[in-house]
Amino acid sequence: MAVKEQQKPAKRTSPGYREKTMVVTRRTYLPIKEKLLYLLTIVACVMVASLIIWQNANIYGLNKETQTVEREIKKSNAEIKKLTVQKQELLNGVRDKAIQLGYQEPTGESINVERSKISSNSTETGKMSETAKK
Repeated sequence: MAVKEQQKPAKRTSPGYREKTMVVTRRTYLPIKEKLLYLLTIVACVMVASLIIWQNANIYGLNKETQTVEREIKKSNAEIKKLTVQKQELLNGVRDKAIQLGYQEPTGESINVERSKISSNSTETGKMSETAKK
C-alpha cells in the first residue's frame, strides 16, 4: 500500500492509416471596382508627380536663363564703362587735335553759311529734284 500502483499506459491501437489535416487557403481576388480605384489613385499620383517635375524643370530653365542674362548685363556694363572713358578721352583730345591741324576756336559771332540754289537749267524744267523733295 505504501507504493502506488503504476498505471499501465493504455495501448493505443492505431488504425492502418493516419489522418492528416491540411490547411487550404483560398486567395480572394479584389473586386473590379477596388482595382479601378487603386489604378485611378496611381494614375492621379503619377500625374501630380509629373506636373511637379515639369514645373521644377521649367523653373530651373528660367533660373539658368536669368543667370545668363545677368552675366551678359555685367559684361555690357563693363564695356559701357570702358567706352565712356574712351569717349571722355576723345572729347578732351579733339580740341588739341584740331589746334594741331590748324583749326581755330569760334568767336562769339554767329556764322551763317548760305546754300546755293539748284540751277534752273536742268533737263526737266518745272520739277524739283528728288533730293529737294525730301
